[in-house]
Amino acid sequence: MRKTTTSIAIIISSLVAASSAQAAIIFSNVTYGATQATQAETNYLTSLASYQQETFDNLATVTAAGATSLGAAQTGNQQSSWVMASEQFNTSVGVFSMVKSDGAANRSDVRPDLLMIENSSTGEFGRSPSHATNWLDSNDADIVSWDISGVGFFDSLGFYLSDVNDQGAALKLVFNDGTEHTTQLNSSLSNGNLMYVSLMADVAISSASLLFDNGTNKNDGWGIDTITVGSISVPEPATLALLSLGLIGVGAARRGVRQN
Repeated sequence: MRKTTTSIAIIISSLVAASSAQAAIIFSNVTYGATQATQAETNYLTSLASYQQETFDNLATVTAAGATSLGAAQTGNQQSSWVMASEQFNTSVGVFSMVKSDGAANRSDVRPDLLMIENSSTGEFGRSPSHATNWLDSNDADIVSWDISGVGFFDSLGFYLSDVNDQGAALKLVFNDGTEHTTQLNSSLSNGNLMYVSLMADVAISSASLLFDNGTNKNDGWGIDTITVGSISVPEPATLALLSLGLIGVGAARRGVRQN
């Protein structure tokens, strides 16, 4: 993924328009393949001035009212085992909720109505090779929502997705903070696939939502891990110097107009 190459106009808006008003996404990127995804994450993190992450490895950062087997892994087949299971998880980067479960759930699914935190011992088919430790699993849900709040101002998101669209689904990501932006992911991917997704906005915002829409009754799940919510790096010194000169020029022009 490329580093930030924002225009002067967008730099100005990012510096002075930090608000929770509408913020159209100006850049989205999906990088497929394990090696490429890892490099994409590195590039994305390098572009940030500050960020907050959720890896689901420290369960102290995750709460879930009414969660089954809170903090204790269940044993059994892949469809009946988990680290945590709940309709909703409150995390350090916002709230993940089961909006619509899969109406065509596999017969061996014991709780298709719940999102699950999994690991390599409990994990769903195809997801565990892509994650070293815990991840949040969709449990084949049709729709999952992520309400992003409580993290301060941010202008970008980044995260890994695994095992997407290998059973006929066509997962799309719908970002909404007043302006809606849809990212359609590739279809007919291989079992155990891994990708890195990043989204960037043109102004800082304080809250938004991301909808993971998997279609209807596809019985096709995915995992999400190492979620980053951050702010893009401030401009480099040379860019700041140019921006300062531009602002000085505007000020001089205005003074000249007043004097005339």
